[in-house]
Amino acid sequence: MSTELYPRFSAGEFARRHAAARALMATEGLDALVVYGNSGISRHNHADIHYLSGFLGNRNNYAVMTAKDEPVLFVQSYNHVPNAREASSIRTEWGGPDSAVTVARHLVDSGAHGGTLGYVGEVPVQSYLKWQSNLAGWQFKDVTRPFRRLRLVKSTEEIEWLRKGAALTDAALEHLIAGVKPGMREYELGALIEADALARGGLPHLYYISSGAQESEGACVPRQNLSGRVIQRGDVINTEISVSFWGYSGQMHRPIFVQAEPSDLYRRLWDAATESYNRCVKVLRAGATSEDVLDAAAVIAERGFTINDGFLHGFGIGLLPPSIGTRESAGRRGPPGPKFTFEENMCVVVQPNVVTDDERAGVQLGNLFRITKDGAECLHRLPVQYFVTA
Repeated sequence: MSTELYPRFSAGEFARRHAAARALMATEGLDALVVYGNSGISRHNHADIHYLSGFLGNRNNYAVMTAKDEPVLFVQSYNHVPNAREASSIRTEWGGPDSAVTVARHLVDSGAHGGTLGYVGEVPVQSYLKWQSNLAGWQFKDVTRPFRRLRLVKSTEEIEWLRKGAALTDAALEHLIAGVKPGMREYELGALIEADALARGGLPHLYYISSGAQESEGACVPRQNLSGRVIQRGDVINTEISVSFWGYSGQMHRPIFVQAEPSDLYRRLWDAATESYNRCVKVLRAGATSEDVLDAAAVIAERGFTINDGFLHGFGIGLLPPSIGTRESAGRRGPPGPKFTFEENMCVVVQPNVVTDDERAGVQLGNLFRITKDGAECLHRLPVQYFVTA
């Protein structure tokens, strides 16, 4: 097994994680833990498997733990197994023609003859039904939420990886800003990000980009699917960019104005975004709550605007709790979740996406932060400003 091809956490880090998973099993009364992952969102739907194994994979893969045995990774595709073994820190096997059935057989072969199987992730219903038919005497329990709570507070090693992901994200955004020219198509902006990320050894996680004329068709939120629209002088470009260091991404949002300053409307949108952002950063610290964040975000409605995207979310790897909007937007985005208290070394993205009520115009500003005892540390180095291209 190579220790050089891919980044890898220390043996001590994985021992800590496996111990946390076993403690969860004891708390939840589990005889087996099965963690599911797939290749969605640039493989960040593998976040839970990555936590146990260090592997970012494709297809439907499973990591399995029992009360007495070490974890095993089952990889769905036979030709993916050699590479998985190079990257994974745990025993790795082929999942067979049907990984769900292989998981069931593994549990039976391990000597377990019934009990409670706790599963993590959006397990396909077909897999669940196969477990029911192949694991007589077992009960099944969704432990996704408590398992993901294990990932909320980051270790020292994880924070260092997030710093590297943030640096890769900074560089990709700088490359984009320098490369934007009138006449390019929107999808070519994605190529700039991909090229810079890969050249630096990063993994492109996501790049949402929207472009439009400030006076008429400006998109209020970055697009998940880049269009063929031609960039023009005076455009506003909204961005959401994440580049990862082996799964650990930064996340930045900045508006870019093409060879022209923002209009009066866009200045007011930007001012509301920066004010809410600054208020939020000021209140974030260990012991702060989601109510403090909602108070900080209230200035958006006071300025006559609303939001489309969320205001703050947990991060690393992928999306984590909490997910916080604004009180004003609850009618459209759904009611706020339960009160959330921040802890030291949680990581969050503060990302006000301030838009007009008709959603014809908007900007987004955002950075990844580490919660500290006394505040919040920004992991990015680019200034909090909009950018105007040369």
